[in-house]
Amino acid sequence: MTQALVAVFDKQTEAQHAFDALMSEGFSDDQVHLASADSIEATSSKDDGNGHNDSFGHKVASFFGFGKDEDTDTYSEAVRRGNCVLSVDVANDDEAKRAEDIIEQHDPIDIDERSAQWRESGRQGSQSDSQSMGGQTNGEEIIPIIEEELQVGKRETQRSGGRVRSHNYEKPVEANVNLREQHTTVSSRAVNRSAIEAEQAYGEVDMEYRDTAEEAVVAKEARVVEEVVVGKKSSDRDETIKDSVRRTEVEVEKDGKRMASGDKRKTG
Repeated sequence: MTQALVAVFDKQTEAQHAFDALMSEGFSDDQVHLASADSIEATSSKDDGNGHNDSFGHKVASFFGFGKDEDTDTYSEAVRRGNCVLSVDVANDDEAKRAEDIIEQHDPIDIDERSAQWRESGRQGSQSDSQSMGGQTNGEEIIPIIEEELQVGKRETQRSGGRVRSHNYEKPVEANVNLREQHTTVSSRAVNRSAIEAEQAYGEVDMEYRDTAEEAVVAKEARVVEEVVVGKKSSDRDETIKDSVRRTEVEVEKDGKRMASGDKRKTG
């Protein structure tokens, strides 16, 4: 069963990049739909055949092919406020996961959080569709003056980095040690004296001797001789964000005089 995966973007460029990425990953034109207020107004019918203007919510539903039971108020509000809405028709869970991963790479907004903000600030919901996009109400022609606001947030991104690794290696070392050797010497010397009793009683002599020598004994002890400290330090910087916002400009001309929407003079 086909289902729609819908995402909302603050900027047209972000939505377009997500659209292009989906197309490059094998999704077709029939599956991917990208809309803004201008595109919906340009492609949807302004008259239903009975002389009445379609509500903006109905235009959004018609553009994306939403059914009557689907809640389009939130996405209609998003488009009405200058956001771009991207819809992807997926046939199964694997296709939905693939599309979702692609869309998440291009920073869509949290529509639930943003919708809550709209409700707190006074949502322009579907009940005022006829007024929000212009129309006739109680005999009065309503032309809304819409102005975008620049909203600047912050997000953490990965910049340059590196890696610290430790490994062991062997290097030749030298140490001097004094070693002693002891050798037995056997020699004879000429004497001329009377043998004492002890010498006479001793008789034959059988004697063993051993030579001795010191040898080096090597032992190793591991000692910490230096430390490498990996830490972080923070710094702040100010950055000026420059962008452009749109505002509706209405010109009124009466008796050859032209006044813009920002003119403080009364139009009569």
